[in-house]
Amino acid sequence: MLESLCLMPPKIGQVRRGISPAPADMLLTRRVGAPILFPSPLFWDSPPWHTWPPVVAEAIFLAMQSRGLLVSALESELGRTEDIDQTSTESSARASVSDTQAPLNRKSSPQDPTDSELGIPRMLPYRNERYGLADIDFDHAMVVDMQLSPRRDHSGRFAYSAMQLGRWEATPADQPLSGGGWIPAMTLPPDVSSLDRLSSKVAQLRVLAPDAAIVLSVTPEWIDDHLADLIAAGPDAILIRLGQIRMAGIAFAQFTRRLLTRVETIQKVPIWLAPPKSLAKHPLSVSDSIKTIALGVSAIAVDSWLEEVLEEFDEIAAPSAFSADPLRTVTAEVEEILSRRLDPDLEHFAGLLSTLVHEQPRDLLGTFDPEIAQLLDLPCIGRL
Repeated sequence: MLESLCLMPPKIGQVRRGISPAPADMLLTRRVGAPILFPSPLFWDSPPWHTWPPVVAEAIFLAMQSRGLLVSALESELGRTEDIDQTSTESSARASVSDTQAPLNRKSSPQDPTDSELGIPRMLPYRNERYGLADIDFDHAMVVDMQLSPRRDHSGRFAYSAMQLGRWEATPADQPLSGGGWIPAMTLPPDVSSLDRLSSKVAQLRVLAPDAAIVLSVTPEWIDDHLADLIAAGPDAILIRLGQIRMAGIAFAQFTRRLLTRVETIQKVPIWLAPPKSLAKHPLSVSDSIKTIALGVSAIAVDSWLEEVLEEFDEIAAPSAFSADPLRTVTAEVEEILSRRLDPDLEHFAGLLSTLVHEQPRDLLGTFDPEIAQLLDLPCIGRL
């Protein structure tokens, strides 16, 4: 996608002095509280948990998490319903965590370390409707992703499938939801009635998850008019979701440059990206992801790397009811798939990331195309 850009090698003098590899982890400085150290700048933004049996979803989640990826998941999406009070559709409407109401009742002991304190990467997808959300989810969050923009389903609607809602609401398999194949999004009272109340919602989420980073996520259509409002709300980072958009690689690079420049003029806030789809219908490559980091993005989603992985995950059958250890059985299959399909990409990413050691960010990228060099304000290589 970003084939016209190339990663620049260190300068000759820098090589002679010796080069320490760039760190693989990512330190996020929060507005309130101690910084958070993430194992890597990679996150899995939209796992389709509802398409897998709970034991398969659990095995996939643990395997991805063990690789240092920040994974978006609710306890309900993983089928962990035994020890939590599930938030039903009706109770969400009656007892919603609005920007003017008190926080949810917390259940965990204050002495128990949270997943964030333990360095276990988990992102809490805090949707407008709060489907499937339970108070224990805040204890497991290293990041709270407050999703301000709805996403379209496969049909183009702003909607959720009955399978998704069934997983969130722990619907028994023999009692499927009635009412059709999809449920409209944005049907419950919103947490934030207007953007001028957004800062109070961010503050409330910090009370609910004091050890987590608060991220506001939107689709790009919002940012022309509301970027300053998002920054003024005081998040620890802003996530821009472009995953349902197709654009040319250079248009994506230009957008990223413009966005980061605009953010710098308002107030510096880390920008995370879920990249767009390529016009050529090729997924974003590992090299493209590194180049996006080199452009100045702090973290990037790996969903586009996982198309073939998900196809193989879909073929994993739920283990037999007579299996002595169902999770172990499924985990072996998941690990075998990831060892072939994902681990080489993660190793490639780590290797390329370690080379981003230049003294000036502008020295990280270059291009042989004079027009692109001018468009992106990059060094033009080969000016002979």
